Amino acid sequence: MLRKKMGAGSGLPPTILRYHDFWSAIHQSVSGWAAQALDGSVPPAPEIRRVYSGASAIEALDQRTTFFFNSKLSPGLCAIATDGAGAARVVARRLSQDFESAKEASALFLKLMFEAPAVALWRAAAASLEGHQAETVTSPLSEPAQAAGNFEADSRYLIIGYTVMPEAVQSQIWLVFDLDYLMGCAHEAERRAAEHRRPPASRLLRESVMSSSIKVEAVLDKISMTIGECSRLKVGDLIPLPDTDPGSIRLNAETVNGQIEIGQCEMGVWKRQRALKLKQPVLEPFTQEVAKM
Repeated sequence: MLRKKMGAGSGLPPTILRYHDFWSAIHQSVSGWAAQALDGSVPPAPEIRRVYSGASAIEALDQRTTFFFNSKLSPGLCAIATDGAGAARVVARRLSQDFESAKEASALFLKLMFEAPAVALWRAAAASLEGHQAETVTSPLSEPAQAAGNFEADSRYLIIGYTVMPEAVQSQIWLVFDLDYLMGCAHEAERRAAEHRRPPASRLLRESVMSSSIKVEAVLDKISMTIGECSRLKVGDLIPLPDTDPGSIRLNAETVNGQIEIGQCEMGVWKRQRALKLKQPVLEPFTQEVAKM
């Protein structure tokens, strides 16, 4: 059902719609080409963005002046086409004729005159497309059967159409893309964007380490006691600390390797509560160890 709906000209995949780099590059290419080839301008967004099956695409392109491109040189951009007004504008521009006289030219002559501008537009658009050989000296033109997807009945194509102003000689230019090619490029662009947004594993590890909690203890003093003395201790006993200096307290951190000293501090009062004041920065061996993570 989805495939039939897309073949009928609707159901443009959201992945393609979100492929902003592609739309921006195509608009820039078409805009520059329209100014040079047709002395015209195009709107900020295309008027036509429709998905066609290979059969319906060929049917629509047969009614226009169309050039197809070889998939070996152009794996994504399959064809460029214009309507009768567009072909006449090309003739008028190239031969310095008025538009009304140019419209009287034969279909064969109009196509011959449109070939060079069509290839120029292909080169401009292909320059930003993955896998396209925009600088080739070989002609990129081919029959539909040599284009990407071969325009078979079950192939899928995206036709992008811009209206070229001014309104008095309004015409359209179509660019035809192999949909599977564009889907692949769009998915790859999303993957690269996601990787760019995702912090490296080392950064994630460091952030995790830096936000983790560890147990910090302030050690007032250490004394030695026999096991027998320890076994006789009971609630209410007083243990003398004759050499304790409240101005020199060790600050220890609990790590996987046991307790290590990370600094020196002194006991005091802050906002009417007991507090410790660091007397020196956290010891360098500890900060170096964290920095290695």
